[in-house]
Amino acid sequence: MTYIEIFQLRYNSGELKNRVAVAASIAANDITNEDPGTANHAARLAWANATLLNTQGVAEKAMWGICHNATIQASGDASTDADIQFTFNGLIPNLMLV
Repeated sequence: MTYIEIFQLRYNSGELKNRVAVAASIAANDITNEDPGTANHAARLAWANATLLNTQGVAEKAMWGICHNATIQASGDASTDADIQFTFNGLIPNLMLV
């Protein structure tokens, strides 16, 4: 994909950002239910609770990372929910920093 195509995917895709917001809520919900003994659980739980209050904001922060994924680039709006979730989950450590 060219830079302009990636830009278009990031800002002009039909429902991608909304689907990323759902991925954020699913990931956050999963974290609220994880074993308290999970590494970095307190920070993860704080991030999850904040995310559940602002899934659209977190989706906005995640969109560049989502759009840099080659699988998402290849499929665009036709990306599977599983690919979006997998990509989003991989972004969580970085999202926790912002």
